Amino acid sequence: MPGVYERAAVIKIEELGRSEALFMAEPLPNPRLPWYNHVVLPSISTETTSAAMPRGERRKQHTKRRLLDAAAATYAEVGVDGATIGAITEKADVGLGTFYLHFEDKDAIALAVNAVITQRLLADHERSCDSVRSVGGEPDLLAVFTQVLCARAAESPGLIAALLRWTGPKQSGAQGSLHDGLRVHLERCYHLGVERSRYRIEDPKHMAEAVFGIYAEVIPAWSANGRLTAEGSGERLGAFVQRAVVAMCRVG
Repeated sequence: MPGVYERAAVIKIEELGRSEALFMAEPLPNPRLPWYNHVVLPSISTETTSAAMPRGERRKQHTKRRLLDAAAATYAEVGVDGATIGAITEKADVGLGTFYLHFEDKDAIALAVNAVITQRLLADHERSCDSVRSVGGEPDLLAVFTQVLCARAAESPGLIAALLRWTGPKQSGAQGSLHDGLRVHLERCYHLGVERSRYRIEDPKHMAEAVFGIYAEVIPAWSANGRLTAEGSGERLGAFVQRAVVAMCRVG
């Protein structure tokens, strides 16, 4: 979304006797919308596109956005498995019939929210890495992604924690959880790190699972203990998780 990223912050990380500058794009605060809203149905985010869209379609898209926002808010409160369609529609102020016009069932809307969150995290990661490259640096992909995820967890602690804990739809073999969405990306990041002699030579699939396991253990624990409510908690969480990831992956 234009204007969300307007500056890069240099974060000094002291780890294993090495000092690194990690550049992270800082989102400007938006008091009206949570960060994950910025990628939901982007086609209606501009006046030109919205005006050109038929009124019925605009209303349909806005209703779908309300349902997605309500689902995300409900997950933050009670978790994905604890959410009900009734709770989501109540928060969105729509009827059950309206829900089923947009989503087949409870799993379908959970998958849609996960897709939005995954898309947003990957876009944030790419922009943060571009900040490093713009000043001639080479980003540590896993370190930067860890900072991005932890920063977002601090902004939406209940939501990110709930999605990290969710194992996906109950149907056998179904895909679409945050784990499914991020695993391939983490695997690719590790593979590139090995190619650049930054990470140890290990199976990228196993290491991606291990890195996600750190996220899934630490971030929900910090959220449950209320440690993500204080100012600067995202940076502290990021530094804490990053130490664990770096110690596990780095050469030497």
